[in-house]
Amino acid sequence: MATNQRQLDASTLKAFENAAAGHDGVMSDPSGELIIKPTTAAEISFYQNTLAEHPDFAEMMPTFMGTLQLGSPASAPSSTAVHEPDKITQAEKDQQLLHGAKISSEKAIVLENLEHSFKSPNVLDLKLGARLYEDGTKADKAERLDKVAAETTSGSLHFRIAGMKVWNGSTFDTYDKFYGRKFNAQNVQDGFATFFSGLATGLKLEQAQELLETILAEITKVRHMLEKYESRMYSASLLVVYEGDSGALDSLMSHEPRARTEERAPTQKEVRRSIVEEEEEEGEEPVAFKVKMIDFAHAQWAPGKGKDENVITGLKNVEKQMDQLIGKLEQQ
Repeated sequence: MATNQRQLDASTLKAFENAAAGHDGVMSDPSGELIIKPTTAAEISFYQNTLAEHPDFAEMMPTFMGTLQLGSPASAPSSTAVHEPDKITQAEKDQQLLHGAKISSEKAIVLENLEHSFKSPNVLDLKLGARLYEDGTKADKAERLDKVAAETTSGSLHFRIAGMKVWNGSTFDTYDKFYGRKFNAQNVQDGFATFFSGLATGLKLEQAQELLETILAEITKVRHMLEKYESRMYSASLLVVYEGDSGALDSLMSHEPRARTEERAPTQKEVRRSIVEEEEEEGEEPVAFKVKMIDFAHAQWAPGKGKDENVITGLKNVEKQMDQLIGKLEQQ
């Protein structure tokens, strides 16, 4: 497939420090709109194959903008070409991660930053599956991952909280991968309650219930998509993002138009500034939440092998946790 080229100034890339979970070495562009993630050939292939063969599932993934060749700091050119597909459907927008070992790779994927359209994004990373490694994994690594699964909800519920961050009104409270490892099947609901705690102060009861039900519907949509296809997605994650700023969230859920600040006719300077701002936004509207699948370094489409029950079971149990939260609201 032929590619177009888009330029990124390599000297302006910076470390991406806002993730809820994932690997070190992730970068962002100066605008914060893009994530540059060192990766493997397998993950690049999965993104490309999904766009070509399963465009409906691509809607459940981050926007894949293309690939970037990484170089050593000493030899990195000032402008680096991003190789991108000819067609990027509007459907595949977004991404986000939090801090495992740095991936050793000279190749990176360029993805849209899931958090960019939010004022104060609350982010939850849920690692899916009881088995977290693919066939051919070294025995010592497989043993280590089996131990983690056995000691956490990965083993009992086929998912665990890999990390999250929650806006408390003035700063973010962050929860690393060890936070999620302390839960068991009986108390993991506490982690979900912490993540969605902002809804109690930012929304009316019926609005909070509506938001949770809509997020649940998106999670169910992801599961139905995986039940439709045959795949294996080891150590993939479900990412949930919602607006943590109470004022912004209330406005989004109330569907209220922005109030006019003035009635006088705008000046030419104000008109020009408005046009520039609209062009920069490229039509991206603020949303109350996003739900996406991320992390596909060990993922592949697997015709003939059946549904990925390892991941599907995890999604079903995440749905149950959401149902419990909604049920508690209904009792209030």
